[in-house]
Amino acid sequence: MSTQFVNQAAWQTGANVKPLSVGPGPDQNNPASDEVIIKVEYVAINPSEWKFQDFNYIPVQFPHVLGSDVAGTIVKIGDGVTRLKEGDRVIGHCLGLSFGGAKHGGFQHYTTCREVVVAKVPDSIPLSHAVVLPLGLSTSIVGLFEILKLDLPTLGGEKKARTVVIWGGSSSMGSTAIQLAVAAGYDVVSTASPRNSGYVKALGAQDTFDHTDSEVVSNILKKLDGRTVAGVYDCIGEEATTKACAAILSQVGGGSLATVLWPPSDLPANVQASMVFATNPGLVADHPGVKVWRDFVESALETGKLLPKPEPKVLTGGLAVVQDALDLQKKGVSAQKVVVQL
Repeated sequence: MSTQFVNQAAWQTGANVKPLSVGPGPDQNNPASDEVIIKVEYVAINPSEWKFQDFNYIPVQFPHVLGSDVAGTIVKIGDGVTRLKEGDRVIGHCLGLSFGGAKHGGFQHYTTCREVVVAKVPDSIPLSHAVVLPLGLSTSIVGLFEILKLDLPTLGGEKKARTVVIWGGSSSMGSTAIQLAVAAGYDVVSTASPRNSGYVKALGAQDTFDHTDSEVVSNILKKLDGRTVAGVYDCIGEEATTKACAAILSQVGGGSLATVLWPPSDLPANVQASMVFATNPGLVADHPGVKVWRDFVESALETGKLLPKPEPKVLTGGLAVVQDALDLQKKGVSAQKVVVQL
């Protein structure tokens, strides 16, 4: 008889209800053919989670289990899964807000992930660090390779005479986007606060600019003079940042702009702005993210081509402190990602 897993979860019991309520979790014993069950050791916190608590921006069935980023060990696989096995140390992107409901949320001891957005983690990388990556990977993939239609990353990173502008380079999403763009062979121009400029350059950005500088747009345009711009990615997604990105793109000839929230309607006519839907790599057939998650992530982690950045700020205490972690993320962290050890 196969092992039966007894689950606990931190539940969102209703719209705008705080704090999360810890109790028995969804049954996690019967994965679909293309799913794996992960024993979760760490979860990471994203702005989308506390924003869901505050604004209930997607209709879901309550009670619900939030959480996108998990790291742990596979304990069961679906009968169609061949590239992963029980015992593998992995990261996974949980899709619960869009697919599978509470069973596919991250804030629980056992969760279910679609295998297409799961990747093995080398033994040399602590799971507490690797867990910062999943949602950042999926959002970066959508922005760079679906919307901007850049070439996919490789371990060789053949150079191209084209530049990508990434606004918000020290954010969790920006940290991953820079690395993927560089691995795809593009030069990167990014923004960051002065204290994080070195961090962003260490990830591969050629140039960084202070996003608080009133002349930041004109300064970036000077740097881009004579360069071919492949696209612009706004990893912050506020109206001001999207408009700044659109102003840059418009001045260099227009093109595609990816942003993590709905873009304003009053952007220049030569700018085509699209919102990033982070779940697409896990839900859209033949998405470019399938190749990145399956063929690039594990090898890139092994070789150091992909670093688990930003650094984790780890809270201990299990599911009981996930609400504290959400509140901490809401207050704001810089060049860090809040992580909870379960």
